[in-house]
Amino acid sequence: MNRDRGFTLVEVLIVLAVMGLAFGSLALIISRGTDSSSALIKDSESFKLEVTLFWDLERKVLGAKRIKIEKDSIYMYTTGGNHFPGVVKCAYTLREGKLMYYEFPYPYGSIDDLEGGVSYVIGKVESFEVFASDGERDETVYDGIPPFVKVVINGREFVFETLGK
Repeated sequence: MNRDRGFTLVEVLIVLAVMGLAFGSLALIISRGTDSSSALIKDSESFKLEVTLFWDLERKVLGAKRIKIEKDSIYMYTTGGNHFPGVVKCAYTLREGKLMYYEFPYPYGSIDDLEGGVSYVIGKVESFEVFASDGERDETVYDGIPPFVKVVINGREFVFETLGK
């Protein structure tokens, strides 16, 4: 009888166990890589939103003729509109976890009236707070042109200097 013709059941089971461990390790590595890339994409999208918002607010605050601040909203008459030329009325406000932008082609009516005009969702945010600041004290309610406007989005603080006194 010749016993050198094939593999024993024990040898086959050992090979299958080793292959199972190898494929399991490979699946774990791929899964962790996918999770890391998903987290990186989320972080980069959040950073992009914050940077875009920073430069947009910088332009609007510098061109502001009047600013009204309420804890999670900022309303402005400004020359820094996105959609319309000249002086516009615009607002950033937090609604149900989404940062909204509103723009109107005219600086008339109540500064905080958001009916009509162009509006769109900037993005989902965890928090959005706005303060008027004189460098020493922050106020959550303000109407006029403060020396500084402080915006805190997702815990990151931005300070904008105005052309006010």
